[in-house]
Amino acid sequence: MAFYELSDLGDTPLINGITLKAIYGENLSASFLELPSFSRVPPHHHSNEQIGIVLQGEIEYTIGGETQVCHEGMAFVIPPNVCHSLVVVSERPAKLVDVFTPIRKASEHVYAS
Repeated sequence: MAFYELSDLGDTPLINGITLKAIYGENLSASFLELPSFSRVPPHHHSNEQIGIVLQGEIEYTIGGETQVCHEGMAFVIPPNVCHSLVVVSERPAKLVDVFTPIRKASEHVYAS
């Protein structure tokens, strides 16, 4: 299937109230995440390359030891096997899209509950 309604995708609960909706292609996956205000994702790494786009809120990312606050409309790239973490620093909940190659299943997220 090539077309999806995000509202039809099931939510996968992660830690700290974070939820994820995922779409899978043959060689990549996209995750739509909603993160409550001031929620955190602990340092972790994976073999997937990751590109993210912040759609709402402000998120402080630490990627390979470099820290940057990303706001709506900003994007980032995380190379494979690079340690990274995040904290939502806005009062407003954050929303973002993460794209992974190769595919990363929702159950493979190290912070999945």
